[in-house]
Amino acid sequence: MAEDAGDAGPPAGVTRQGQQVADHWARLSVTLDGALETLRSRGIQPEQATADDVHAVDMLHMGGLAATDALAAMAGVGPGQQVLDVGAGVGGPARRLAQKYGAHVHGLELSETVHRTAVALTALVRLQERVHHTQGSALALPFPDGAFDVVVMQHVAMQIAEKETLFAECVRVLKPGGALALHEIFLGQGGEPQFPLAWAMDPTMSSLEPLAACTARLARWGLQAGDFVEQTEEGRRYHAENMEKWRLALARQQGADGRSVEAVATRLATATSMERNLREGRLQVGMIVYRHRARQPR
Repeated sequence: MAEDAGDAGPPAGVTRQGQQVADHWARLSVTLDGALETLRSRGIQPEQATADDVHAVDMLHMGGLAATDALAAMAGVGPGQQVLDVGAGVGGPARRLAQKYGAHVHGLELSETVHRTAVALTALVRLQERVHHTQGSALALPFPDGAFDVVVMQHVAMQIAEKETLFAECVRVLKPGGALALHEIFLGQGGEPQFPLAWAMDPTMSSLEPLAACTARLARWGLQAGDFVEQTEEGRRYHAENMEKWRLALARQQGADGRSVEAVATRLATATSMERNLREGRLQVGMIVYRHRARQPR
């Protein structure tokens, strides 16, 4: 399997929308310097940091660490399993699945900037033997067929228009009987979302679909859906809490969570809009695990 790539030019499968989204997250994600500064501000020397210490800044999705643990439990992630985290960000969930659950994890991230931060943070906490990072596109996964027991996505599909290709690739790399574990954002029933969104400053960067459309597609390809765990209100509270935190930081003209003042200002704007969209039912958030029944997409 490919690992720790990032110097061989643009990865296969990159679309214009994908590059827009990758650039967006490169501007807004925690940086290595930001993470190190946060650790020192908490009295932790970086060379002594653990994965648990870094989780304070490396979870970019609603619900943070608790959400990753809940999804891992639903998917049955366990020791020795091969797990792929699609849209891995700076690697927080991948490190969690390795450190707490004993899995061997591959994290795929499109943004070269974010990918490099993930590699550095994994090395910092000495997990590079169990967590491998690859820069690449979810539309052309650089892994062989049937390579993984579990494929995980947290807040990824809503920013990819090519849903058929995305999910076909996820199914392709699953072992027979494997699990596709989603913690995703879906189109709600309260009307079209208002922008900006966490992942999209305008509609060209967003590709939401209803949960029913996702489930119908995967059923056609032989994946059986488990129960959907509704998380919309939890997501709303998450953004409301961040709004307060980031307002306080900006009032002091400071960054927060390893991010610059400029990044925090943008995150405040998107969090304010996200809270409204979730409150008004324009967005739906939840977790669901689909089980592979060994039939490939057609």
